Amino acid sequence: MQKKTLGDFTPDVVVIDPPRKGTTAELMNYLSDIGVNNIVYVSCGPDTLARDCAYFKKLGYEIGKVTPVDLFPGTGHVESVVCLTRK
Repeated sequence: MQKKTLGDFTPDVVVIDPPRKGTTAELMNYLSDIGVNNIVYVSCGPDTLARDCAYFKKLGYEIGKVTPVDLFPGTGHVESVVCLTRK
């Protein structure tokens, strides 16, 4: 696959923190198309995180370490940070 770039720059790592509804297929395809090898995905929605991770997996990414972060003690809300790496 020919690697697309952002001008003369291709990022080594991209951090995404989408809203509760998750990210879009267009963004995931774009990150894959430009050849981003590492993605850090911050999520407040476990259901959309699972959906988006499954899509990234189809694009050739492996799901690495997952870390929950309790930013809102005393509530049921937990942020999750997932490291995705291109195979």
